[in-house]
Amino acid sequence: MIQNRNPLPISVCMMCLNEGHRMESALQQIGEFAEWIVLDTGSSDDTVARAGQLGATVRTTRWAGYSETRREHFQMASQPWILWIDADEIVTPEIVDELRGLFANGAPDHAGYRISRVMYFESRWIRFGDWYPDRVTRLFRADSWSIEKKEVHESVRIDGTTGRLDSELPHFSYEGWKDRTLRIARYAQLWAAQESSAGRGCTLASAAARSCWRFFRNYILKGGVMGGVLGARIAGSCAKEVWLKYAALAPGRRAVGTHLQREA
Repeated sequence: MIQNRNPLPISVCMMCLNEGHRMESALQQIGEFAEWIVLDTGSSDDTVARAGQLGATVRTTRWAGYSETRREHFQMASQPWILWIDADEIVTPEIVDELRGLFANGAPDHAGYRISRVMYFESRWIRFGDWYPDRVTRLFRADSWSIEKKEVHESVRIDGTTGRLDSELPHFSYEGWKDRTLRIARYAQLWAAQESSAGRGCTLASAAARSCWRFFRNYILKGGVMGGVLGARIAGSCAKEVWLKYAALAPGRRAVGTHLQREA
């Protein structure tokens, strides 16, 4: 790994569990940043060794749930800015170029920036339906963020204005339909456990209505129909995820989940 002589004043924070096979692609832009912290949460593969060999600063911790572990990770940053990246995402040269332009004349205008993720699934880029554009806040000042405690789908809140990057962040989330199906079931249980503990409930009729609406929004209103058969399958999968989440809140059902649960 060759360190750029003028690295970006950014701590890239990437949390990992058994992602050794992704390390080389995930860290290909490591030399462009002043710091890249890989936080390992208990891998049994070669994640730690591979990340260290490629030049990352490697830390380890016990898994304490998405929000709490993410908060611990961000607090490790030594640079004035944080870039949150997952191991199944790729920092492209285009993203680096845009960041260099953003920092060319001093501090950026906003306290945080959103970027659009684009999913690669079933051998194609998904630019239709609910999966696109998937805008997420990933670049932010190290002194201007907070994170709400949530069991799943955690996000940062920015103390200040938020801008938007033009580049897209490639996202390689699912290995196939089996992986997708297993994960939506797991996340639905975590979400339902969280909502149930807050006193929220739902009827099966309402869960069905929400699921149907999600399919209609995804497939018709957001252009999933443009994806043909794959677009229909994705819309159906998203509708199933909504059903699993809300049906678990119905009387007589119990969300079986724990804040310590995470995919291997």
